[in-house]
Amino acid sequence: MKYIAVLLIILCLSCSSDDNTPAPTPNSAPQSIKIDAITFEGENVTIDWSDAQDADGDQIFYKLYINSVLIKESTESIATSILNYNSEYSGRIIGTDKKGGVVEIDFEISAPKSKILFYTDGFSSLIALDLYTLKPMWSAQTSSLESHTISDNLIYSGIEAIDGIDILSGEIKWTSTPNTNSNNIQYRNIILDDTNVFAFGPNSTLYCVNKNTGGKLWERSFLNYYAQLAIDADKVFVSSRNNDHLYAINKLTGLTDWSFLITVNNSNPGASSQIKTNPLIVNDAIYFGDNHGNFYSLNKNTGLQNWIIHSNQFETYYPSPTQFKESVIVGTYNTLYAYNQNNGSTIWEYKPTNGTLETSPFIYNDKVYIGVSKNGSGELLCLNANDGSLIWRLDLENNTTSSPIVFENTVYIGDWNKNMYAVNAETGTLDWKIKTEEVIFRSPTIVVGASETVIYSSVSGLKN
Repeated sequence: MKYIAVLLIILCLSCSSDDNTPAPTPNSAPQSIKIDAITFEGENVTIDWSDAQDADGDQIFYKLYINSVLIKESTESIATSILNYNSEYSGRIIGTDKKGGVVEIDFEISAPKSKILFYTDGFSSLIALDLYTLKPMWSAQTSSLESHTISDNLIYSGIEAIDGIDILSGEIKWTSTPNTNSNNIQYRNIILDDTNVFAFGPNSTLYCVNKNTGGKLWERSFLNYYAQLAIDADKVFVSSRNNDHLYAINKLTGLTDWSFLITVNNSNPGASSQIKTNPLIVNDAIYFGDNHGNFYSLNKNTGLQNWIIHSNQFETYYPSPTQFKESVIVGTYNTLYAYNQNNGSTIWEYKPTNGTLETSPFIYNDKVYIGVSKNGSGELLCLNANDGSLIWRLDLENNTTSSPIVFENTVYIGDWNKNMYAVNAETGTLDWKIKTEEVIFRSPTIVVGASETVIYSSVSGLKN
């Protein structure tokens, strides 16, 4: 009985002790996470979020994932990373307290559309300049005479082969070698449509290759041709700065649909006839000028002449034509003209006070932009496209043969003093100027996003 009593006492004490011990407090999980801001500087993204509140006062440990890849582990509620332009990403932040409480949030990130200025310098380097950061993204060797064509996120260049280079990475994604018998060759004047790529190779041979396979479809020999090409749905238009014909070449066969012999200037028979401008196609007409002061409008389907302008016989049409409303704007070395595109009548003309026009005009918001070389210095001019009156001028440090382009109210032009300029298109004030590795002879091109917007200069032979 004594032992039983002792056991009862112990049991009672044990029960009394359990009743008096407080139950453990359950852990409170962290509360929700909120994304405060996602900001970009070029391809660098900063993700900022509000700290998750914890009722227990526990410190929160965060993990940031982008596309299921762990980017950062930290107690900080901010993180940076590098994302590719023109891409969509899925993000996740997981917050954990020291007792295992978890909170998480999923979100989406849209990287900015790339804005890239492509230009070629005197070292024959093709430079991809990021317009967000004003820093080069990559460079590649190219022809110093090339104005580059862009399609399907590729920019085309022609050292040893016709190469399609990724606009973001600079990697060669497509290549074709239609001429396999020569080394140290260049392909130039590259232009393409949805199906084929056209380019001049060695010995002024024009090649047509399939855009998908890179296989050669046909070739056609010319003499000393190196001007830009122009294309429509059916034909490739070939002009030369060293020859006196404009040819309309059938895209499918490489045969001549028609050719046009430019007018011989009888008063100056010793001067060979040459086409100096690139051809401009507007509806059913094609426009171009020669070195005898003649400017032509032809029917692009038949090659028959619509009209011809005989200006000063000693003037050479050099700036390539562009279109504004019902006019064609084109220049000689000395004068810029606006002609009625239907009959060739002169609407207006503008003659710089000094210097020569060695760039081509660009139209933007009813204004004409063109560069002037002044034997060691230069100017960028802005004219009223309706009447040719001067709106503003900006001094450049040296000559310019780089035709201007305009994008988002900014004019871009290079000069021979290793400068690339960005100028306010309305006021003519300088936004910025950067030094390049070498002089800039050729015209820039701008590509926005996945090449859905491309800004070509008038000299390129392509329209924007």
